[in-house]
Amino acid sequence: MQAAIFSTHVSPQTSSSCACTNTPALYRCRDCFSPPLRCASCIVVDHVHNPLHRVERWNDKFFESTSLYFLDLVVHLGHSNRQCPHIKDSSVYKMTVVHTTGIQPLSITFCNCPTSKPRFLQLLGAKLFPATVNTPETALTFAFLEDLHIHTLCSKKSVYDHHCAIQRLTNAAATHDVPDRCREITRSLRLWQILTKNRRSGQNHGIDEYLPSRRPGSLALRCFACPEVGFNIDQITLDSALKSDCHKYTLFLSLDGNFRLQRVNKRQDLDDVALNDGSAYFVRNDEYLDYTKEVQPSSDNSTCAHLRAVRLQNVIKFKNAAVSGVVCVQCARHGFYMPNGTADLEKGEAYARSDYVLMQALDDHQSQRWIMVSYDIWCQYWKNLRARVSTHFPDKLPLLDQMRGAVPKMHIKGHVEECQVRWSFNYLEHSGETCGEKIETSWAEQNQAAPSTKQQNAGHRHDSLDDHFDFWNWGKLQTLVPHLEKTYVDCKARLADREDSFIKLCATMNKNHGPETVAKWKSLDTRPKKVNQTWTSPFIAQSKAGRPPSQLKAYQDLVRQEGIATMAGQGQGGDAEFISKGLKIEAEQYVSLLPFTSSLTQISQTPCPDDPSNSDTTNARLDLHKLLKPWLVSQEKRYPKLREDKPAIDLTRPELVPLYLPSSWTVTRPPELQRLVRVESLLREGQCHDALDSLRLAIKTFNANYKFKQDNVRGQSHNTRAQLFLETLNKDKVSALDKYNLCRDALLNLGFSLDDKTLQPLTKSQLWGRNMGAPAELGDTKTDEPWFWVVGRPSGLSQEEQKDWNYEG
Repeated sequence: MQAAIFSTHVSPQTSSSCACTNTPALYRCRDCFSPPLRCASCIVVDHVHNPLHRVERWNDKFFESTSLYFLDLVVHLGHSNRQCPHIKDSSVYKMTVVHTTGIQPLSITFCNCPTSKPRFLQLLGAKLFPATVNTPETALTFAFLEDLHIHTLCSKKSVYDHHCAIQRLTNAAATHDVPDRCREITRSLRLWQILTKNRRSGQNHGIDEYLPSRRPGSLALRCFACPEVGFNIDQITLDSALKSDCHKYTLFLSLDGNFRLQRVNKRQDLDDVALNDGSAYFVRNDEYLDYTKEVQPSSDNSTCAHLRAVRLQNVIKFKNAAVSGVVCVQCARHGFYMPNGTADLEKGEAYARSDYVLMQALDDHQSQRWIMVSYDIWCQYWKNLRARVSTHFPDKLPLLDQMRGAVPKMHIKGHVEECQVRWSFNYLEHSGETCGEKIETSWAEQNQAAPSTKQQNAGHRHDSLDDHFDFWNWGKLQTLVPHLEKTYVDCKARLADREDSFIKLCATMNKNHGPETVAKWKSLDTRPKKVNQTWTSPFIAQSKAGRPPSQLKAYQDLVRQEGIATMAGQGQGGDAEFISKGLKIEAEQYVSLLPFTSSLTQISQTPCPDDPSNSDTTNARLDLHKLLKPWLVSQEKRYPKLREDKPAIDLTRPELVPLYLPSSWTVTRPPELQRLVRVESLLREGQCHDALDSLRLAIKTFNANYKFKQDNVRGQSHNTRAQLFLETLNKDKVSALDKYNLCRDALLNLGFSLDDKTLQPLTKSQLWGRNMGAPAELGDTKTDEPWFWVVGRPSGLSQEEQKDWNYEG
C-alpha cells in the first residue's frame, strides 16, 4: 500500500516528450484525474477553463509546485474567455484568488466594451466574489465560499481556522510565504451569507406578495407544521375548531435562555451593524436597546431548586461578558427557531427580555386562538406577565387570553410540588404529550459556535448566529415529514395500548369498588385548585384524611375543633395556639444557638456569647424576648404550678429558658399537661413532614448546583466560590435533618411508636437523592433512594381511610 502511494509522486513518462512536439513533457496537474505529462504551452491550453488547478513541474528529482500564473495563463472576462477586442495586451491585472485548493495568483483581463459592466460585476459573472467593490485585488471563488459556508455551519469552525487550513493546502512547508487573506474572507463570508439568505428565503423573488400575513422582508425559515393563519390554516377553520381539538391548532412555543452564547467585553467596532438586523431570528437591535433602557431586570427569589441554581451561575458564568447569553423562542413541538424570537441577555434570564422576544415572535400570530408557552421558570415568569405586557405591549394583551403556560417535563422535577401540580405537562389538558424540552437539544449544537462568535463584534455575532439558527431550521425541515410520519404511527400504536389498559383498569375498579368509584373519577375536574392556601390536583395521591399532614394544616384543624368544643361547652379553647407559639419559640431558640455549637446535644448547655459589638446577637435576643415574655405570662396563667421548685427564669438569656412543653417530659409528666399531648403530637407530626419537604427541596437544590459546577466551573477562584456556595446548600440539608430529628424525638417522648414506617429514623448518610437532571447511570435502578422520597400514608388511618388513600384521586 505504501509503495502504491509513493508511486504517485513520480511518473514513468518523466523522460518522454509532449504529444504536441518534441518539447519535454515536464508538467502535470494535481487536480485533473489521471493527468498525463504535458509541456508548458499544452498544459496552459488544457486549463483555459480550469485556471485554478494546481500544477507541478518535474525538476529531475521530484515534482515541485508551480502555478498556471507563472506559465502565463490569462483569464479573459466578458467574451467566453476570449480577449476583449477593446483592450490592449498590456492591460492584464494580477489578482489573488482564494479557492478550495489554496490561495494563488491569477492574471485577469476585464471587458472594456462601451456596454461592459463594472469590474466587480464581471468578476461575479465569472463566479469570483470580489473582496472589495472598487479596484478589487482579491477574489474568492463561489466554490470556496460555498465550501467555507457549509463547513462553518456543520462543524462550527471559525474563519480563522479555515484560513489556516487553506494556507497549508497552498504551501504546508512555508505558510509564512502564503498571502494572509483572513480579513477579506471574513468580510466576504458575511456578505455571502446575507445574499444567500435573500435568495433562499424568496425575498429576491417577491415572496411577500404571496404571504402578506407575515412580517415584510423576513429572511427566516419557518416551521411548516405549526398553525399559521394565511399559510397552512385559514381563520374560519381555526375559529370554528372545538376545544377538544385545540391540541391540533395550538401554537406550542418554548422559551429558554442560553448562557454560553456570550459576547466578551472587549473593544468593539461600533460601526459594525448586523446586516440581517431584525429580518431573521434576532430582534431589531436599536428598538430592543431602547426597550431595555425602560425596564429593570426582574430578580429571582424562588425557592425552586432549578431556579436557585441561577445563583451559582452568576458566580462564574458572566465574568468579562458584555452579553451574558441569549433568550430564544422555538416552536416546542418541532424545534424550529421562531422569526424575531432571539435577543441578547445582559445578566441572567431576565423576565423583561423574555417578554420582548415572546411578543416579537408572536407578531405574525395575532389571530392565533390557542397558545402554549413552555418555560423552565414559568412558575415565576407568569406572575406579573400581564402587568408587564400591558405596560410595554398593550396591543398584545389579547394574546394573553389565549395563552397557557407549563414547565418542561425534565425541568419540572427540580421544582417544588406546587409547581409540579400547576405547571406540569403531564397534568395539563390538550398538551398533546408535548415535553417542552426540545429547545435544549438545539443548544448542544449551537454551543459549538460559542468559541468563535463570542469574540465577534456585536453585528457580526448576530449575523453569524442568525446563520446557524437558519441552518438548524433547514435541517429540521428536511426531516420534518418522516418525523411526523413516525410520530403518527407510534402514537396510534401507543393510543391503542393505553385505551386497552384504561378499559381493563375501569373493569377492575368496577369489580372491586363498584361503578360509583369509576363514575366519580370521570366526574373529577382535572384542573389544579387552591384549597386552604394549598394547591391540589386529582393526579396527586390524597385521602379523606388528607395528604401527609403539615404543621399549618394540623394547626388549622385543631383550631376549628377547639372552636366547636368551646361553643358546646366542652372545655377551654386556645391550646393549639398556645402550643404552636411554644414551638415557634423553640425554633427561634434553636436558630439562635446553632451558630455557636457543633452538635444538637450541646445546645442546651451553650449560651450565645456576650459580645457588645455583635449587633446580630443583641437583635436576635430582643426578637426572641418579645416572643417569649407574653408566652410565659400565658403559661403561668394556664399552669401556675408548672414552674414551682424550678430555677428562676433569666430573660437575659432567652435562648436558654426551658419551655416545659409536654414533649419536654420523658417520665412523670404533670397531669395538667396531659390534655396537651394530643395537640402537640399532631403539630409535631406536621413539623416532621414539613422538615422532610424542606430536606427534599434542599437535596434537589444541591444536586442541580453540583451538576452545574461539574459541567461548567473551571479555574481555582471560580471553584472556590462555587464550593463555598455548595457548602451553604449542604448546610440547608443538615439543618432540615436536625429539625426533623428534634421533632421526631419530641414525638417519641409524646408516645409516638418506634415502629412507625411513616416517620423513620434519619441519619446524615441518607441525605442524598438521584439528580433527576443528570443522565441515568449504570445501576441506578438497583439502588433504592432513602425512605423519605416515598413517604407512606399518614399514620393513624382507619381501614376505610387507607382504601381511600390507595384509590381516591
